[in-house]
Amino acid sequence: MFLSEERNAALACIPDVVAVLEKTSLIELERGDSKQLATLFRTVGAPGLSIAKALGGGGLSAVNLAQVHTWVGAHCPSLAVMMTMHHHTVAGMMAASRFFPDIQGVLGLVARDNLLVASGFAEGRAHANILESTLSVEKTAAGYLVSGSKKPCTMTHHFDAITFGVNYVDPQGQTHIGIGLGLAGDPNIQRNKFWSVPHLQAADSHEVIFNKLLVPEAMMYFSKAVDHQLDDVQQGTGEHLFAIWFQLLASASYLGMASALASKALACNKGSQDDRAMLLIDLQGATMAIRGLADAIDQNRFLRADLARAQATRFAVQEAINRISTRAFEILGGMAFMSSEEVAYLLVATRVLAFHPTSRLASVPFLCEQLS
Repeated sequence: MFLSEERNAALACIPDVVAVLEKTSLIELERGDSKQLATLFRTVGAPGLSIAKALGGGGLSAVNLAQVHTWVGAHCPSLAVMMTMHHHTVAGMMAASRFFPDIQGVLGLVARDNLLVASGFAEGRAHANILESTLSVEKTAAGYLVSGSKKPCTMTHHFDAITFGVNYVDPQGQTHIGIGLGLAGDPNIQRNKFWSVPHLQAADSHEVIFNKLLVPEAMMYFSKAVDHQLDDVQQGTGEHLFAIWFQLLASASYLGMASALASKALACNKGSQDDRAMLLIDLQGATMAIRGLADAIDQNRFLRADLARAQATRFAVQEAINRISTRAFEILGGMAFMSSEEVAYLLVATRVLAFHPTSRLASVPFLCEQLS
């Protein structure tokens, strides 16, 4: 059965989501209200899946979480994007608790109350490290005043909490890398419409503005092991945690979208046997590449070389997705394009992976340095 392992992984941890997605058409979900997907995610989508069991979460492995993302991506691309932004943030925070130990309290609340966490990190900005921030931060007696914006920010109108990276320079001139947390109801968090294309609009990706958001000391978490205290191999590890998780879950989600197209092409029994074989080869290769990256994460491999391998895996999977979706589209033919909105929708949706940071061009020097 196509995507059987992925479906089994999803059934094991989010059975109610599987039931809803299997009885509702992809286009109906994608054209529907984003609130519907956010509510589904919050109520039966287990937002605490990637949080340790000791903190009340599901303790799901990276391998299984990637499988869940692939299955969801094949049935509802916008929900897969929502889940990617939430889970890469939460899983990154879980892994980064070594550097930010105080953050475990927030993770416990996410797991207990099924909170949706939006990503305000710099992964939305090309050529930027994930904790590199353009937000301005001012220390006051009451905490920190944060100003700036993030766009696009998935779940703009539906998150319960939003995390963001900050670079705070203290009066002595020392830079402190930190993670801040804002709550959805704060009046100093504003929202502007940004996403104007029809594809993936149900992911609710618009602009979030921090207008002198007051973040109390208890909701600002600074690293206890900054880069200058680490050796050359370890430097940047705090950033790498989030970036590596993002490459895994984004790749898995978009592979799911391509898999949906491939499934349609294989089911129609058109095209040559060679065409169908190449579809299966690319699908299997991309799946195993993602599995290898997930295995590395489960082994807590988050050093510079591991980030390079994660980026290389993402770009390899991205190319495979492009080949899969193009070949499947050609096999299905013009009549499918004219008669099925879903086919054309999926073709465009699979291409959006290329727009997620980091760009291949920006990664070239780093990849050559680490992998050659």
